[in-house]
Amino acid sequence: MDGNLSELPGSEATGHVVVLGGGISGLAAAHRLLQVAAPRLRVTLVEADDRLGGKIVTERIDGFVIEGGPDSFLASKPRGIGLCEELGFGERPQVQLQGVRAQRRRAFVLWRGRLHDLPEGLSGLVPTRLAPVARSSLLSPLGKLRVALDYLLPARRAAGDESLGGFVRRRLGREAWERLVEPLMAGIYAADGDQLSLTATFPQLREAERRFGGLIKGVVAARRLAPAPVSAPGSAFLTPADGLDALVTALERRLRDREVALVLHNPATAVARAGDGFEVRLEAGG
Repeated sequence: MDGNLSELPGSEATGHVVVLGGGISGLAAAHRLLQVAAPRLRVTLVEADDRLGGKIVTERIDGFVIEGGPDSFLASKPRGIGLCEELGFGERPQVQLQGVRAQRRRAFVLWRGRLHDLPEGLSGLVPTRLAPVARSSLLSPLGKLRVALDYLLPARRAAGDESLGGFVRRRLGREAWERLVEPLMAGIYAADGDQLSLTATFPQLREAERRFGGLIKGVVAARRLAPAPVSAPGSAFLTPADGLDALVTALERRLRDREVALVLHNPATAVARAGDGFEVRLEAGG
């Protein structure tokens, strides 16, 4: 609802937490607050847009589910599955989690006006088989040679983080990043890979390089050693059968049921210390 914070219900609560942003991170944060905080905690979520969900946008056209942003989450990230379980996913057919279906396993990248098959053998965004890459029409001959060079490049031993985009270009080259990895990454994060932390998104890729001396060698070795995911064997990605915005709808319903104040279309313009807490100023006042 719109309005000033001073007008929102729950002034008798023992504490007040304001969550800035109504994308999946903000929604999940507000949901988590209700799980771990005192029962009388007052929670307000402020979103600049007139809708919740942020980059998650799902369209349903002529029986097709079309994602305008991210289309799945990683099966290897336990909190994604845990959040869905907490929201009751799996209890009804339309909110069942599904992996990649074998009969629809093909994926394409639109490049220079043509649809190109993604080469088989991609694991955790990384090509693990050189033969499909060599046959692919997506990479130039030089781009393919640059991917194979990963087998010869020394591992970076320096400590510290780097961007996901910078890491992949360093190991596999610019073409592999732009035409193979970035399209897959965008389906998960819908963000600029040069602004994403490697440690926060795919720490196992850096560990693969450090431990085995190369990215492709490390990913192949790690895949052989790791057990298959329990929830969806063989599928690295999961999504609600009815679209990823089912997560947003379920979270919004849960927050409204718990009387969380949802302030939409009213961006926060400033955050400043005020006594023992903070004061959040909104564009529309209050």
